[in-house]
Amino acid sequence: MAAFCSRLERVPVKLLALIPQMSPRPTIFISSVSKELRSARQLVANTLTFLGYEPVWQDIFGTEGGDLRQMLRQQIDQCKGVVQLIGQCYGAEPPAPDEEFGRVSYTQYEALYARKRGKKVWYLYMDESFPIDVHEPEPEELRQLQASYRNILKVDTHLFHPLASREALEAGVLKLRDDLTQLRRGAKRWALAVAALLCVIAVLVVWLVHGQGKMTAQMAKEGGSLEKIAQRFESLASTGGLITAAKTPEEHYHNARVHELSGNFAAARKEYAEYLSANLEALDPWLSYSAMLKAAEGKAGAVEAMRYFGDKLVPHTVSYQTALALLEDGETRLTKLQTLAASQPDFGPLAWLISQEFSEARRGDQTLADQRAEKEWLEKFRAAHAAGKFERYFLDKKEALKWIEAAEARWAKLSSTPERVLENPVTLTAQFSSGGWAVIFTLTDFKAKELFYKLDGKGDFQSTGQLPYKNAQTGLPMVNTHLPLPNLAPGEHTIEVKYVDKNEKTNGPYTLTFSTGDEQLAQGKMALNMTAGSWLMFRDYDGKVLLYFTSLLSYRPIIKEIRYSLNSEKLDQTFKFKPSNKMYEVGDELPYLSVPADSEFANVQVTYKDGTISTVQKIVRAK
Repeated sequence: MAAFCSRLERVPVKLLALIPQMSPRPTIFISSVSKELRSARQLVANTLTFLGYEPVWQDIFGTEGGDLRQMLRQQIDQCKGVVQLIGQCYGAEPPAPDEEFGRVSYTQYEALYARKRGKKVWYLYMDESFPIDVHEPEPEELRQLQASYRNILKVDTHLFHPLASREALEAGVLKLRDDLTQLRRGAKRWALAVAALLCVIAVLVVWLVHGQGKMTAQMAKEGGSLEKIAQRFESLASTGGLITAAKTPEEHYHNARVHELSGNFAAARKEYAEYLSANLEALDPWLSYSAMLKAAEGKAGAVEAMRYFGDKLVPHTVSYQTALALLEDGETRLTKLQTLAASQPDFGPLAWLISQEFSEARRGDQTLADQRAEKEWLEKFRAAHAAGKFERYFLDKKEALKWIEAAEARWAKLSSTPERVLENPVTLTAQFSSGGWAVIFTLTDFKAKELFYKLDGKGDFQSTGQLPYKNAQTGLPMVNTHLPLPNLAPGEHTIEVKYVDKNEKTNGPYTLTFSTGDEQLAQGKMALNMTAGSWLMFRDYDGKVLLYFTSLLSYRPIIKEIRYSLNSEKLDQTFKFKPSNKMYEVGDELPYLSVPADSEFANVQVTYKDGTISTVQKIVRAK
C-alpha cells in the first residue's frame, strides 16, 4: 500500500483532486460536557472515525461570551445525527432560559434541538463509576438540574444501560452501527463514483506498480524496528479502512482494530493472531486484544485464550506478561505487576499501571497510604517517560499520549497535598492542666480505625481506644485521640505512633517528640497574650491602694522577671517572686503591693524563661 501511494503521487494532480470533492463522510455531532467527559468524547470520536463517520462537537466551558445556541443550531443542522454522553455535570448554560425548552444547559439543548429537527439522537448514559476527567465540582443547584435531566432520560426508549467503563462506552458506540448504517446510503453513491475514478487512475499507475516488490524488500531492509513499525501504523490509521492482503505486523494490527470496532470479532481475532505472532515488545496491542477477549468471552475466557496464545510465543515479552497480569484480581494483580516492575525496571508502562492500582478510580476512596503509593509510582513513571522508557513500548502513540496526560493530571492533584502530610500524617499537641499532662493527636487520615502509641520506647504499642460514638464517614467507632499522661516527668519525650486505616493497613510508626518545658512555655505565652489586659489589678481596700500581680504569678514557671512602673513608662521597678515549677499556683507569698494613693495607672512587662520579652501592658486604675 505504501508503495502504491508513492507511485500515486506522480499521477496528474488535477485528476486526483476530484476525489475529495465528492460527498464527505456522514457527520455525527457528539454532545457532552467538556470538562467532565473530554476523554470519553475523544474515545467516541475515534470509534466513529473507524466506523467511517466524521465526528464534530463544540467545546463549551462557560467562559465564552454571548449566546451560543445559534452556532450550535448551525452545526447540528449540518449533521446526520447526535450522540449524547450523559454524565453527572450540567455544564454551561445560555444567559437566559430557552423560550421552548426552559432552563437547560447548552449540552441538554443540543439533544433537545436535534430531536425537534427530526434528527436521530442516541443517548449514552454514564454510570456514576465511569472514569471522568478531573474538574472542579459544580454547585448543588446545577447538579440537581442535571440529575433531573438524567432521570427523565432513564425512561427514554433510546437509552442504553449505564456505562461504567471506557470499554463499555466503546462497545455502546459499536451497538449503534446498524442505525448509523442507514445514514450512509448517500455515501454509497459517492463510493461508486470514487471507484470509477480510481479505475481510471489505476490504468495510469499500472506501469509503476511493477516496482513495488523492490520497495517492499527495501522497507524490510531499512528495519522492522518497533519505532518504524509505529510510524507506519500511524500512517495507516489515517486511511480508516481495511488493508487488503495485509502482510506486515502494523497492517494486521490496523485491520484487527477496524474489525473489532465494526463488531467482527472473529475476523479481529484472526488479524490479532497474525500481528501477535511477530512477538513484538509493544504493550497496547496486547491490551486491546485482552480487552476484546474479555468483552466477547468474559474474563475467564480471556485468560485461557491469552495463556494458550502465550504458550506459542517464546520468549514471553514483558508486554505479554503485563497484559496477562492485568487480567488478575485485586492484590494478586498488584503483586504480579510489582514483581514484573522489580525484574524489568526499564519497562516504563508498569509504573503507570501500578500507580493506578492505588488511585481513586481503583480504590474508590483513597487512604493517605494509597496516595503515597500512587505518587511514588507516578514519580517513577514520569522519570521513565523523561528517560525515553515509556512511549517506545507503544505502537499507537496517541494511546501513549492519553496515558501521559492522565498521569500529569493525577500528579497535579496529588501534589496539592503537602508532602509533610503524606509522609507524616500524625501530629500531637501536649497540654498541661491541673490534672497533669495530656497529649492530643491529630490524624490527617480521618478514616483511621485504631490508633496505637508507645511512650519513650518503653513496652509494647498500646491502643488509645475508641469513643462511644461513630465516625460519620465510616460508620465505625471514632478513634480516641486524647491520651492522659498525668505522671509525665519534666523533660524531653518521644512518642511513637501508628494507626490502622480503613483498608486494614498499618501506617507508621511515626516518631514524634516534644519537651514539657517548651510546651509549657508556648501554652503559657498564649494564655498570657489572651489575658494581656488583666495582668495587674488595682484595688482600694481599708484605706489603701493595692496593686495585685496574681494573674502573672500563676505562670511563674515560665517567667524570669516582672518589671513595672507607676504613673510612668519607665519600668524602673521589679516585682520579686519565688521561682516555682508548678503552673497555676500563686504560692504562699503576697501577690500584691501597697502603692501610693495617687496611682492612676501601671505599666508592666514580662521577661520569659527563654529570654523573650513581652510587649508593655498599661493597666489603668478605675475611678
